[in-house]
Amino acid sequence: MDDSQGALDHRSRKLIYNFISTHPGSSFKVIKNFFEMNKSTLSYHLNYLERNKKIISKREGRNRCYYCVYATATKLDKRSTLTPTQRKLVNTIQDNPGITNKELMIHIKINRKNLHYNIKKLRELKLIWAVKTRGVLGYEYVTEEKLRHEMATTLISKLLSNEIDEETYHKIKDKLQSMDLEELLK
Repeated sequence: MDDSQGALDHRSRKLIYNFISTHPGSSFKVIKNFFEMNKSTLSYHLNYLERNKKIISKREGRNRCYYCVYATATKLDKRSTLTPTQRKLVNTIQDNPGITNKELMIHIKINRKNLHYNIKKLRELKLIWAVKTRGVLGYEYVTEEKLRHEMATTLISKLLSNEIDEETYHKIKDKLQSMDLEELLK
């Protein structure tokens, strides 16, 4: 049975999916502790998401770790080519959305020149993007949900400023909903 369209209709499954999309590679134990969920209930939801091709799991050492399907072909491949410093940066940015250059330098113990070089590489790979919070430049990990939100916001802005007509708006909006992360990033 493939109910992939309705796989995220259930509140708990959607929360689990969103958690995995923002914390790729999380183990069963990490997810269970985060949601304080019964082991069998979590197993059921994870298996359901996996059967419906929303997530995949991989054994890593003693743990079974979970990834969103869209991330496997893009982000996992990209992450495997990262240097240890770049991995630290991605993990730190993922755990601290909006973190600034100054905070990253302190947290990672890296000088400004190396930070700028590595941030540039991560932005080129489209793993992170720059955000302004209260007038200060910071960084966020790019997720499908955030990317769709940003694109929808831009699209609505163009509609409201009459840069596009309503028919074009609906065509683009429908197309955005059917695209996967790799297509959105092009």
